[in-house]
Amino acid sequence: MTPGIREPKLATAEFSRDMVETMLNYFDAYADEGVLKVEVTSWGLWLPNKVTGGRQFLGLAKLPDGLRQ
Repeated sequence: MTPGIREPKLATAEFSRDMVETMLNYFDAYADEGVLKVEVTSWGLWLPNKVTGGRQFLGLAKLPDGLRQ
């Protein structure tokens, strides 16, 4: 990154330890050419499945503010 230039933030993803461990455990199954893609939605984080075309729920590190009691 060049000092003084700040690119706009597109998204922020939060990962719990167990989510990172899941990514490590299933990396080879979900990675495409050595890269693991994570989809960010309002319902959580998902690992796209290149074989089935579906996706596997990775998790949600914490509830959004509007859902916390």
